[in-house]
Amino acid sequence: MSFVVLVIIEPMDTKTKIILTFALILIGLGIILIIQSQNLGKLRIIFCDVGQGDGMLIISPDGHQAVVDAGAGTKMADCLSKYMPFWDRTIELALPTHAHQEHMEGFVQILAAYNVKAAITTGVANTGAQFYDVWQKALASDHSKVYAPNMGQLILLDPSSANQSPKLEVLWPDAAHIEKWKKDPPADLNDTSIVMRLTYGEFCAYLTGDLPKEILELLVNKHCQVLKVVHHGSKTGTNEKILNDINPQLAVIQVGANNKFGHPNKEVTDLLLSKGVKTYRNDTNGIIEIDTDGKSFKVKVEKSN
Repeated sequence: MSFVVLVIIEPMDTKTKIILTFALILIGLGIILIIQSQNLGKLRIIFCDVGQGDGMLIISPDGHQAVVDAGAGTKMADCLSKYMPFWDRTIELALPTHAHQEHMEGFVQILAAYNVKAAITTGVANTGAQFYDVWQKALASDHSKVYAPNMGQLILLDPSSANQSPKLEVLWPDAAHIEKWKKDPPADLNDTSIVMRLTYGEFCAYLTGDLPKEILELLVNKHCQVLKVVHHGSKTGTNEKILNDINPQLAVIQVGANNKFGHPNKEVTDLLLSKGVKTYRNDTNGIIEIDTDGKSFKVKVEKSN
């Protein structure tokens, strides 16, 4: 003998539907807040997979965001939407290291989607590049405060925090070079790259833009656990002296798969290997995240879609 059990679901009235909808929203927000709270007190550096270019999202322990470089196109904006809460439409700091397309163009989309409170830029133009003109106009229309970098400058990511704030220390360029470049731009815009050391407690990382090694080797004067490898792993940016002076445990190469430049250069990857530096790459690892409490750090990788 078999039995058939009938379950009769009565249609919900409008009031019940509204209550249920709000309940589901509150549950969803609660889950998001729990996830977010797990990252409180940590500094997060997310090396987004923007293809052949650089794009970093830095999230401070207090939840402030700084974007250092933004690749070309819209991939950086996609990365921000993945790692920032959907209700947070403010970015505290935008910082293109220099005015090459694969570092700056993505800021155009970011300025359209977010309120960018401040920007740090050399102001050295990429003459004739349409994206550069659009970037300039977008900054003005967003009413972002614009500052020039200067060697020795400290940028606090959590300026009002009761705890120690992570800080970006500008290592290059200085004000004199910027003024000179505005009148007479260098033949290679890579020379104008803003180079910084990000420090939080006992942890530090070098963010190097595309600066040539002849300049970079004069700037690094402290061991750091992490090195963002210069110029997508080009041989123009890395040598043995730089690696010896930094002595990194981990290196990140922001590079696109099958790029026309042949980046990263085999001499550079072999040198990193010979120094025992654990190396991650966007083209093979996808999105690379480094989380630190100021003492130790952990690495997470996630394949890009």
